[in-house]
Amino acid sequence: MGEGKEAGGQRIEGRIPQRVLDTIFRWATCRTILILWGAFVAFNLLVMSPAYRRIETFSGGVGAIDFLIVYRPEKVYDMIAAYGQTGRRFYATIALTLDTIFPLLMALTFGLTLARVYPRGFSREGVLHRALLVPVAAMTADLLENTAIATMLLSYPDRVRAVALLASSCSTVKWTAVGAEVLLLIIGLAAWLVRALRGERLDRGDHFEGRQT
Repeated sequence: MGEGKEAGGQRIEGRIPQRVLDTIFRWATCRTILILWGAFVAFNLLVMSPAYRRIETFSGGVGAIDFLIVYRPEKVYDMIAAYGQTGRRFYATIALTLDTIFPLLMALTFGLTLARVYPRGFSREGVLHRALLVPVAAMTADLLENTAIATMLLSYPDRVRAVALLASSCSTVKWTAVGAEVLLLIIGLAAWLVRALRGERLDRGDHFEGRQT
């Protein structure tokens, strides 16, 4: 027996409704994942990187707040002052548009990749459930961080310490989750490779304690 529970007539596996999990598996094809990775890399290199370089130009090399892991309100407001009025307006626009697309694309890319890899590396379904929560956490923290950064940029010269602390906390969670995503992917690929070398095969039909779908 698995970890499934019934909630409102819908089977729940771990913390993820089975209907949602089945949809994730259906989307997690090699073709879709390759397209997502291509789009993720291209968006990062061709769209986000030039935007952040322009922010550095406005600030004389100060850089973007997004790349900080943890910071004090005084530091972040010194950076905001360095951007200048034009730089602050540009940065806020990026935070509320392009940098909203990026975390969504990243979560989808890592989430579907993990959904493809983990059933082939591990026999316990709960491992995948916990892994899938990490891209969601990274995306949520990133979106909240963007909102807080945009709020500080647009409200300057007013300084709201609470918003700065929120942005810093979200940055810490975001970068921790991003690091965890990468680590989880490496672990999943390694587990898949070990099973392959042993001649074991785990696919959607026979993984997770023998539950058939």
